[in-house]
Amino acid sequence: MTVHYSVESLQSLFQTEEYINEKVKYQKSQKLSLLGLETFLNSIEINKQYFRTGIQVKNPRYKRKVYDDTGVIKQLKLSLNKMSGLTYEKLCQDICSQLSSKKHLYPIMLQYIFEQSLLHHTYCNYYARLVELLHKQFKNDALLQTQMERIYQQITEQTESGNDYSALCAKNKQVDQLIGYSIFITELEIKGVIHNKVDLLINQLIQNITLNSEDESYKCVVCLYNIFKVLYKDTDIKPDYVTSLSEIKDGMKYMKIKFKIMDILEKR
Repeated sequence: MTVHYSVESLQSLFQTEEYINEKVKYQKSQKLSLLGLETFLNSIEINKQYFRTGIQVKNPRYKRKVYDDTGVIKQLKLSLNKMSGLTYEKLCQDICSQLSSKKHLYPIMLQYIFEQSLLHHTYCNYYARLVELLHKQFKNDALLQTQMERIYQQITEQTESGNDYSALCAKNKQVDQLIGYSIFITELEIKGVIHNKVDLLINQLIQNITLNSEDESYKCVVCLYNIFKVLYKDTDIKPDYVTSLSEIKDGMKYMKIKFKIMDILEKR
């Protein structure tokens, strides 16, 4: 016999002990399948246009819901833009509170935070604090990892095209974004949000210095410089890094790269 429930009764049904117990049993029995589904869903690129302010929805059944989400997203973005040394802690708490009842908006908010970190390097510490609080709230490692990989891929796959001026602008933009990404990842690891990422990034950058052209090598050195400014602000640089960078410096023929490595080693 098929049992039908009204929409109004679902809220109370989902809170019953019988439903919760059966739900937990199902989740345990389908753990691997559910994990695969979650990974797949996290890999889908977010359509940010869905949440654009002023979207027109003809069906009245969905109109209130879409406008509500749009208003929340707009407010969250404004809060990101208002962050400063005096306001960021309160704004972070406010954003977490707003998203507590809007879990489905967390992925798009995480994407906005990463994008902001690429543009506004000075505020990476504040953005990392926000991600720290949100990560404690939602505990979605897979989503965070997917977002990190996607944003890095978007940066590194940018191509230079057009005339010389356009190519120069594109190159400068890519360098700025790589710097923002490097600083943000470092701040996240310092706060314990991610683990064992910065050392891998540093070693990759050090290796790439000697394997690329002058321009590409300089990008790596500039990223290293900004990572070290955050990571070794109050401590000595790891001896292994000092040794590797010193050897590269001694054999480097490009002076601007050599001087930048000197700045790193002397913590200037």
